[in-house]
Amino acid sequence: MVYKSPFPPVPVCTESLPSKLLRAIKKHGDLYPKKNALVSATDPTKCLTFHELHTQAHSVRAFLHDRGFKVGDVACLVLGNCLEWPVFQLGVMAAGGAVSGASAMFTGYELERQFLDSHCTVVLTDEDNVEKVMKAAKNCEKVTTIVCLRNSSSRPWGLPQRVVDWSSVVSCKPKYEIPNVDPKTMAVLPYSSGTTGAPKGVMLSHQSVGTVVDIFKDHFDREVFSVIGPKNHSWYNELFLLILPYYHIHGFVLLQVALFSGATSVVVGKFVPKQFLGAIEKFRPRVLFTVPPILVYLAKQPLVLDFDCSSVEFVLCGSAPVGKDICIEFLARHKNVKYLCQRYGMTECAMGSHLPVLNVKDPFMGVGKAVSNLEMKLVDVNNGKEVGVGERGEVWIRTPTLMMGYLNRPEATAETIDKEGWLHTGDIGYMEADGRTFIVDRLKEIIKVKGFQVAPAEIEDLLLSHPQIRDAAVIGIPDTRMGELVRVYVVRANETLTEDDVIKFVAQKVSSYKHITGGVKFVTEVSKSPSGKILRRFLRDEVANEMKSKI
Repeated sequence: MVYKSPFPPVPVCTESLPSKLLRAIKKHGDLYPKKNALVSATDPTKCLTFHELHTQAHSVRAFLHDRGFKVGDVACLVLGNCLEWPVFQLGVMAAGGAVSGASAMFTGYELERQFLDSHCTVVLTDEDNVEKVMKAAKNCEKVTTIVCLRNSSSRPWGLPQRVVDWSSVVSCKPKYEIPNVDPKTMAVLPYSSGTTGAPKGVMLSHQSVGTVVDIFKDHFDREVFSVIGPKNHSWYNELFLLILPYYHIHGFVLLQVALFSGATSVVVGKFVPKQFLGAIEKFRPRVLFTVPPILVYLAKQPLVLDFDCSSVEFVLCGSAPVGKDICIEFLARHKNVKYLCQRYGMTECAMGSHLPVLNVKDPFMGVGKAVSNLEMKLVDVNNGKEVGVGERGEVWIRTPTLMMGYLNRPEATAETIDKEGWLHTGDIGYMEADGRTFIVDRLKEIIKVKGFQVAPAEIEDLLLSHPQIRDAAVIGIPDTRMGELVRVYVVRANETLTEDDVIKFVAQKVSSYKHITGGVKFVTEVSKSPSGKILRRFLRDEVANEMKSKI
């Protein structure tokens, strides 16, 4: 059975993202000249009004134009959440380019891979990461410009040669002409492992992201703010604490929604408990967007009780599932929270495929209902037949917000989106008669550590580059605090190889959340199918039996 969203359809976006966003930003600035679009959570004196954001974005557009940046080029951002992130993003898009975010936690090895794969020509980073970025860009001939934010004017040394200071970028005379870009071309290039394999560039169009922004805003107007109030709700009165990383599609789309709607974004660079809790107490947001590790912290840690979090009325959690017990514990502690809900989506559909409805029993159970314009069906993984209400199957979705495909990976694209346009999510779920959807398991191999994606294939490829490793397999094992831990199974080519050797080798190459935290198991062989695919289910069964024996 094909299930269609119960919500009214939202018109598909027919303009480029910079045209849509910058027009809205200018309107907000004209209506409220002193209203802040962006405020630093750690230093509220650092802020940008909507007018200042509009002007600086066009200064970036002028700088890039003078540097030869053209329609279709890609710019990469290697830094944490900050006020300059959306300024640069909007400027890149206004110049006709696409943005590709990378984690500031990435190693040089990981950055070089993304620079090469994305063919980026410009990189924005900061003083903490500029040396790492320069080293990664050495072998990337297309990278011609590196722009650096100065974190502290007290540093005695200047910027490396050929690196441009951010201040000289935003001091350029603005150019307000925006090229006429086809909305069906690429605007954003986040990296995701999809259902399997190493990280891949997910090509999201202007149309896709622009439509998701409209869907999200429309859904919140109808299904959230109409319930929690006030009666005459205005987005101009909302303030969002944005801690989710902008390089990830979840944080990126929330930022675009805030800019488009006229809400103020309080920018949180990273999760530092005292700073985060202090920001809630100081800025008093009504709505909180979060991920499971932060929700667990808010539910359990004593420090939370030292701060006033009573302003929060609605919490939306995503990126990974949260169990019922944690939800109940959170609500018992935070009695001011009227609704705690979960959402569901993938980078490949520009974030959100399912959003919550509030006036139901236990709204924190499940992931809500299929959003506007979306079709869904559940498919039996054994026979490929559609299943009915209450029956479990793989979640397939079809929506105008689907990705254009994986960059330069037609085979991986074809494995994920079939000829009829159905995205095979790799997640197992079921649906109730009213359309509420529940995600209960996953087929896909991706490991979720604190909400971050870890692709087993990426770690396996790295392990196989070690001269003393003959074969390797990687899986995630359950952990109450981290979500999952990374465990590796290694076939040694030399018996002198130790667990510590393997752990250190991986730690030197990849970000901390990809480190081996679930242990190293030495085995004589890795079980594989006739086609050579690792049979991870046998490894997972071993872990399940291991855990049962400990109970």
